[in-house]
Amino acid sequence: MSLISGESSRVRILAARHISTDKTLPELSNAMNTTLRCHNFSLQPDFNSYFEALQPYVWVLWSSGIVVVLTLWILYAVTMRAALKNWRDARTNISTILSVYPLVASTALIAIVVPRATLLAEAIAQEVVMIAMYQFYCLIVAECGGTSQFIRRADESRLETRVMPCCCWPCCILPRPRINKRNLTRLRYLVLQIPIVQAVLYVIILVLWAEDMMLYRRGLIFIQCFVAVSILSGIWGVVMCVRAAEAIGVRFRPRFLALQLVLIIVKLQYSFAKILSDLVTLPCITTLNPNVLVNVTQNTLTIFEMILLSIWAWRLYAVSPEKVEYKVKKIGVTVLEEGTGVLDVRSSKGGTDNKSFNN
Repeated sequence: MSLISGESSRVRILAARHISTDKTLPELSNAMNTTLRCHNFSLQPDFNSYFEALQPYVWVLWSSGIVVVLTLWILYAVTMRAALKNWRDARTNISTILSVYPLVASTALIAIVVPRATLLAEAIAQEVVMIAMYQFYCLIVAECGGTSQFIRRADESRLETRVMPCCCWPCCILPRPRINKRNLTRLRYLVLQIPIVQAVLYVIILVLWAEDMMLYRRGLIFIQCFVAVSILSGIWGVVMCVRAAEAIGVRFRPRFLALQLVLIIVKLQYSFAKILSDLVTLPCITTLNPNVLVNVTQNTLTIFEMILLSIWAWRLYAVSPEKVEYKVKKIGVTVLEEGTGVLDVRSSKGGTDNKSFNN
């Protein structure tokens, strides 16, 4: 094969005769890069490639997300202003619980703008929810008057251990301990382990992800087992505390549900988005990997879900706890009227709680 040679800046370049030294092959290079980005699940796009692939919708997507996140922070301030009028003694608990909605939306927006930060954003969002779960337990105890007052009002009541997620066999054989200081301390530790264990596990996940993608995908299956056990045991402790508070006339279920839905979103919805591309073969609509587009979709959905939950939380925490307790007592009095036809005012003030909530 004949070779032609050229000399430039004392550097000799050798090339085959049928290859021109003056031409490049940008089209071939772009096609190879596009194929690699689309089909390689371990390759997260850089910001420039990601920005070009989402044109011309990227500005609409980002501006909409920024507007919603700013609205969430404004709604957080409004809700805090209304809540502090009724919960001044539990301002730390309330502020932490209500900050879940704008913080989760903010992490979702970061994941939309910078796809390589998706795993870190998910870790932060889930850790925020776990901390809020512990603060919600502290809010229950504080609203019941503290540990001593909680125990005094509970009297001879017992903890209902046969609740979700331990409501089926073989958990039906679990004993029902009395509400005392030792058992409330055990409940506190059971809930406190959630943010601690989840933080340690996510540090391990991030290290595996930074080290090797295949090692991360193999190890994630085993780590999720520990994640599930930690979360379910903590939720079990919170549910038991909610039931114990309802037994003395303090209603927490709507507020707990508003927080539980955030946990479902950041765990189940995020997990479903991760396995969707493995279960279903998705086409390469753009030059991006289908996983990236699935993450963008579910993060966008998360932002709008947070605005709905935040509005609900504003309605829940804008009402004073005395009004909520009054509504519960009024329902108990109505039950007594329907059953006996005679209403005793003294019994409605002193004994309604036990008659209507200890069942």
